[in-house]
Amino acid sequence: MSKKITIEKLQLKSSKVLSEIAERRQELGISQADLAYQLNMTPSGYFKIEKGESKLDLIRLFEIAYYLKIDAKKLF
Repeated sequence: MSKKITIEKLQLKSSKVLSEIAERRQELGISQADLAYQLNMTPSGYFKIEKGESKLDLIRLFEIAYYLKIDAKKLF
């Protein structure tokens, strides 16, 4: 029997992924502004993604993972 997916579980998972991204970015010494530049977006736009105020699509997730030199699958 499969587990039921709830909004709460999805939000918790999303928060974990965003925390992993922020942690990895900091480990590499990359500022939010520098990563935003690499992603061709404004620093405030990237800040909103990392804080969970803006939705992160899969394409952008893979771009972020590329610049942070991690496998996107490991974020989950």
